[in-house]
Amino acid sequence: MSIHVFIDKLTSKQIFRTCCLAIAFLITISCGSDDTDDDASSFDCQAGTWTEWVENEFTAYYNAINAYSQDPTESNCTLVESTAYDYLEALRNIVDCVPTANQDAINQAIDEAKEEVDSNPCG
Repeated sequence: MSIHVFIDKLTSKQIFRTCCLAIAFLITISCGSDDTDDDASSFDCQAGTWTEWVENEFTAYYNAINAYSQDPTESNCTLVESTAYDYLEALRNIVDCVPTANQDAINQAIDEAKEEVDSNPCG
Protein backbone atom coordinates (compact mmCIF):
# COMPACT_ATOMS: atom_id res chain seq x y z
CA MET A 1 0.00 0.00 0.00
CA SER A 2 1.46 3.35 -0.99
CA ILE A 3 1.79 6.20 1.47
CA HIS A 4 -0.78 8.24 -0.49
CA VAL A 5 -3.42 5.52 -0.15
CA PHE A 6 -2.63 5.24 3.55
CA ILE A 7 -2.93 9.01 4.01
CA ASP A 8 -6.22 9.06 2.07
CA LYS A 9 -7.60 6.30 4.30
CA LEU A 10 -6.34 7.98 7.42
CA THR A 11 -7.86 11.30 6.40
CA SER A 12 -11.25 9.71 5.70
CA LYS A 13 -11.14 7.91 9.04
CA GLN A 14 -10.23 11.12 10.83
CA ILE A 15 -13.11 12.95 9.16
CA PHE A 16 -15.54 10.20 10.15
CA ARG A 17 -14.16 10.12 13.70
CA THR A 18 -14.41 13.90 13.97
CA CYS A 19 -18.03 13.84 12.77
CA CYS A 20 -18.93 11.16 15.27
CA LEU A 21 -17.20 13.02 18.10
CA ALA A 22 -19.03 16.20 17.12
CA ILE A 23 -22.34 14.34 17.21
CA ALA A 24 -21.55 12.88 20.62
CA PHE A 25 -20.48 16.30 21.88
CA LEU A 26 -23.69 17.93 20.65
CA ILE A 27 -25.76 15.22 22.27
CA THR A 28 -23.85 15.57 25.53
CA ILE A 29 -24.39 19.33 25.65
CA SER A 30 -28.01 19.02 24.62
CA CYS A 31 -28.81 16.41 27.23
CA GLY A 32 -27.35 18.56 29.94
CA SER A 33 -29.82 21.34 29.16
CA ASP A 34 -32.86 19.18 28.44
CA ASP A 35 -35.05 19.17 31.54
CA THR A 36 -38.09 17.44 30.09
CA ASP A 37 -39.43 14.39 31.87
CA ASP A 38 -41.17 12.87 28.84
CA ASP A 39 -38.14 11.06 27.42
CA ALA A 40 -39.41 7.90 25.73
CA SER A 41 -36.04 6.17 25.51
CA SER A 42 -34.69 3.70 28.03
CA PHE A 43 -31.86 6.10 28.86
CA ASP A 44 -31.92 8.71 31.58
CA CYS A 45 -30.69 11.78 29.73
CA GLN A 46 -30.50 13.96 32.81
CA ALA A 47 -28.47 11.42 34.80
CA GLY A 48 -26.18 10.74 31.85
CA THR A 49 -26.54 6.96 32.16
CA TRP A 50 -26.24 6.59 28.38
CA THR A 51 -22.79 8.17 28.14
CA GLU A 52 -20.85 5.10 29.28
CA TRP A 53 -22.65 2.89 26.77
CA VAL A 54 -21.94 5.27 23.87
CA GLU A 55 -18.36 5.72 25.03
CA ASN A 56 -17.87 1.94 25.03
CA GLU A 57 -19.19 1.72 21.45
CA PHE A 58 -16.90 4.55 20.36
CA THR A 59 -13.90 2.95 22.08
CA ALA A 60 -14.58 -0.34 20.29
CA TYR A 61 -14.79 1.52 16.96
CA TYR A 62 -11.62 3.50 17.67
CA ASN A 63 -9.74 0.32 18.62
CA ALA A 64 -10.92 -1.36 15.41
CA ILE A 65 -9.62 1.57 13.36
CA ASN A 66 -6.27 1.34 15.11
CA ALA A 67 -6.09 -2.41 14.51
CA TYR A 68 -6.90 -1.93 10.83
CA SER A 69 -4.33 0.84 10.43
CA GLN A 70 -1.65 -1.47 11.85
CA ASP A 71 -2.83 -4.57 9.97
CA PRO A 72 -5.13 -3.76 7.01
CA THR A 73 -6.64 -7.23 6.62
CA GLU A 74 -10.14 -8.13 5.48
CA SER A 75 -11.07 -9.31 8.99
CA ASN A 76 -9.91 -6.03 10.53
CA CYS A 77 -11.87 -4.12 7.89
CA THR A 78 -14.96 -6.15 8.77
CA LEU A 79 -14.38 -5.27 12.42
CA VAL A 80 -14.14 -1.56 11.55
CA GLU A 81 -17.40 -1.77 9.61
CA SER A 82 -19.20 -3.67 12.37
CA THR A 83 -18.07 -1.38 15.17
CA ALA A 84 -18.86 1.72 13.09
CA TYR A 85 -22.44 0.53 12.65
CA ASP A 86 -22.68 -0.30 16.37
CA TYR A 87 -21.46 3.17 17.29
CA LEU A 88 -23.84 4.90 14.89
CA GLU A 89 -26.71 2.79 16.22
CA ALA A 90 -25.76 3.79 19.77
CA LEU A 91 -25.91 7.44 18.73
CA ARG A 92 -29.25 6.93 17.03
CA ASN A 93 -30.64 5.25 20.15
CA ILE A 94 -29.91 8.31 22.28
CA VAL A 95 -31.27 10.95 19.89
CA ASP A 96 -34.26 11.34 22.21
CA CYS A 97 -31.84 13.02 24.64
CA VAL A 98 -31.43 15.86 22.16
CA PRO A 99 -33.90 18.76 22.13
CA THR A 100 -36.41 18.34 19.31
CA ALA A 101 -34.98 21.31 17.42
CA ASN A 102 -31.63 19.52 17.03
CA GLN A 103 -32.87 15.99 16.32
CA ASP A 104 -33.14 16.38 12.55
CA ALA A 105 -29.56 17.65 12.28
CA ILE A 106 -28.27 14.81 14.46
CA ASN A 107 -30.19 12.19 12.47
CA GLN A 108 -28.91 13.67 9.21
CA ALA A 109 -25.31 13.55 10.46
CA ILE A 110 -25.75 9.92 11.53
CA ASP A 111 -27.31 9.07 8.14
CA GLU A 112 -24.40 10.71 6.32
CA ALA A 113 -21.86 8.84 8.45
CA LYS A 114 -23.71 5.58 7.76
CA GLU A 115 -23.60 6.29 4.01
CA GLU A 116 -19.84 6.78 4.30
CA VAL A 117 -19.47 3.43 6.07
CA ASP A 118 -21.77 1.79 3.50
CA SER A 119 -19.71 3.09 0.59
CA ASN A 120 -16.24 2.50 1.98
CA PRO A 121 -16.04 1.07 5.51
CA CYS A 122 -12.26 1.04 5.69
CA GLY A 123 -11.47 4.11 3.65
